[in-house]
Amino acid sequence: MHALTNVIAASFWLFTSLAWTQTVSPLAPSEAQAQRAPIPLQVFIPTPPSAFRADMQWHLCYEIYLTNLSSSSWMVQHIDVKNESGAPLLTLQGKELETVLSHPALPPDSKGGPAAEIAPGEAVIAYMWIDLVKGAPIPTRLQHKFSVKKSGDEKNYELDAPMTVVSNKLPEIVSPLRGKDWVALAGPANTATAARHRRSAQVFEGTPRIAQRYAIDWVRIGDNGQTYRGDREGKNRSYYSYGAEVLAVANGVVVEVKDGIPENTPPADSKDGTPPAVSLAVEITMETVAGNHVNLDLGGGVYAMYAHLQPGSIRVKLGDKVTPGQVIALLGSSGNCGEPHLHFQLMDRNSPLNSEGLPYYFPGFKLAARISGDSEGQVTEAPAHLKVNRLPAPEAHHGDIPLENEVVDFEP
Repeated sequence: MHALTNVIAASFWLFTSLAWTQTVSPLAPSEAQAQRAPIPLQVFIPTPPSAFRADMQWHLCYEIYLTNLSSSSWMVQHIDVKNESGAPLLTLQGKELETVLSHPALPPDSKGGPAAEIAPGEAVIAYMWIDLVKGAPIPTRLQHKFSVKKSGDEKNYELDAPMTVVSNKLPEIVSPLRGKDWVALAGPANTATAARHRRSAQVFEGTPRIAQRYAIDWVRIGDNGQTYRGDREGKNRSYYSYGAEVLAVANGVVVEVKDGIPENTPPADSKDGTPPAVSLAVEITMETVAGNHVNLDLGGGVYAMYAHLQPGSIRVKLGDKVTPGQVIALLGSSGNCGEPHLHFQLMDRNSPLNSEGLPYYFPGFKLAARISGDSEGQVTEAPAHLKVNRLPAPEAHHGDIPLENEVVDFEP
């Protein structure tokens, strides 16, 4: 969902004053740990990671919140992650560490200090992503160790975090679309271009949540490597995605329906080199940000959301039961949407933002290509010719979720 969370980004100021409590029971401290000087950094992992599979490999995706409860700045030197047996899984330091750290209390254009510096009273978020070794067992718990340094002090200090449980329960769903050449824009990844979903943390009722952690913006490309054909100026119908049938991904019950929001006017090609801009049909608020949408209760605390649908195309009503593959609506361009696409996500409650995003897997799809380059600018803001790197032959995947910028074929 393009820039979905800009609506309430101001809620991040709460991070600078909250004192969080870890909910996972820590191990009993050793005698050496008990004798260490206290380090005024609080560690909080609000959502334990769920192992998921993509590109035929298991991954872990989660967040660590570090809050400085002192009047001095502290620098994070490195983060070490090990499994329950002490085997190393990941070490972050230097540039790799800086790329995963976010300072939500700072304005987006703020230069700030070093990325690894936590100012007095500040909270930072470490957006963690671990690629597990192929063939290795999925860890049941994670251990975290932080090496930190206080401003003005040359000594390094070690900080241990409580053990964190890893879940490996994944819902299986069928694809929400049919056909070939669907691009998983801003799909699961830890990159800058995937940040609009991956790093879309919001605070609700005093708790930070990332509903879009595994969300995907599905757009379709043609043989020309573009998301549209011919003259796209003001014409949603010029886009390959527009009007595609949107499908129920599992047995479920319709628990939310929003219709009647008019569609946006897609951008025109720029004549003077300035970035083209979409013409929004409505003001973007919490009521309109998802546009016309349908939410399904899939059972077991799992909900599915389909956003930016065509007005008047929704074929289900509140309380309806749906089955896998049933057509529920048509893909459109309503709400906070730069061009026609389907924003799809699973979540743990019936709320597009006040929920935690859940991973899942498809029983099968074919990986046809990968998009390279800055697709963030090329597709959602200024659709242009994309660099599509075709595989020699489509590659069958079973039990995976597509990653960012992968081009997949779903069975008809």
